[in-house]
Amino acid sequence: MIAKVTTRPVTFRHRFVLANMPQAHAPGTFDLVMEQVPLDVSWQAYRTSCQLMLVDGGTTSAISVTMAEVEAALRADSQHDVNSGLS
Repeated sequence: MIAKVTTRPVTFRHRFVLANMPQAHAPGTFDLVMEQVPLDVSWQAYRTSCQLMLVDGGTTSAISVTMAEVEAALRADSQHDVNSGLS
């Protein structure tokens, strides 16, 4: 059983905070690393874990997140543009 790892960039245009973060983080583009590990069952199923790689100065931190948390934060970020009249 081989895990599948994919990385995709996510961009926040405004300060943001996620559940496992002690404080808001500056905007920017960050890597979202998703690992799918096959489950040992008779049908094809996976356990997915996600980590957002946050860079602050010279330090990189991996924050465990769910896709739902990231998607909600991205929606809130884009809603900020709508509310402020930016596009």
